[in-house]
Amino acid sequence: MVTIERVSISANPQLRFDSANAKLERLIDYLEKLWGKRVNVYSLSLPAGYSCPFADECLSKSDRETGKITDGPNNQFRCFMASTEAYSKDLRTKLWENYTALRNCKSVDEMVALIEASFPVDADIIRAGVDGDYYNQMYFDAWLQVMRNHPDVMFYGYTKSLPYWVARLDNMPPNFNLTASRGGKADHLINEYSLKSSTVVLHPRQAAKLGLEIDHDETHALFGDVSFALLIHGTQPAGSESSKALSTLKREGISYSYSKSSNRKTKASS
Repeated sequence: MVTIERVSISANPQLRFDSANAKLERLIDYLEKLWGKRVNVYSLSLPAGYSCPFADECLSKSDRETGKITDGPNNQFRCFMASTEAYSKDLRTKLWENYTALRNCKSVDEMVALIEASFPVDADIIRAGVDGDYYNQMYFDAWLQVMRNHPDVMFYGYTKSLPYWVARLDNMPPNFNLTASRGGKADHLINEYSLKSSTVVLHPRQAAKLGLEIDHDETHALFGDVSFALLIHGTQPAGSESSKALSTLKREGISYSYSKSSNRKTKASS
């Protein structure tokens, strides 16, 4: 069995990387067979909402001090990481420290140096942002350079900051698999530039109707080149359609959480 280890970085790092999220841990067996080695997976995150300039349908923010969540005016499903932040002052502190350090950089080169200073040397896979997004072109470009600096590391992620991606379509590193997250302010760019995308659905039947497979374990995000669906998850506002959808999934016995015990490869069903 592959062990995904906790991040171990020198004292007083300027940025703080995290270990893999639960969803990716469900891919352990496959990675072990594919690579025949122990795999180390990390991520670097920022505060949800505050660092997401193109978020719309999922826009949610957890107050830096109190954790109280504020949903955006067009919110249809609450960002699962905003909900996670709400329950953890330590997490909010870490994310804001990352965000502040990056925003203090004055150039791409400064950002690259900052990221590299805390880069986990044993990384095999890095998700650039479980929480938060590429908040400006400079931050996006800095990550592209970091990826070029580490050609043997696989990078992946989701983004609604599509203008920054489109601006660099001809200069994307081959070790970066990026997915456009639908439900943002720049969704028109997905069809215009044929970007691989993910769509949040409320039930497997919705995914089947759209002709999309549901990615339960990051297989599509990491290795795929076609669009896919994500089943609604996380804590949703009481009384909302997304909250009712979670109740339906639970009542029907459909796995929707990203826990280690969930089924690994459930296909969209009719």
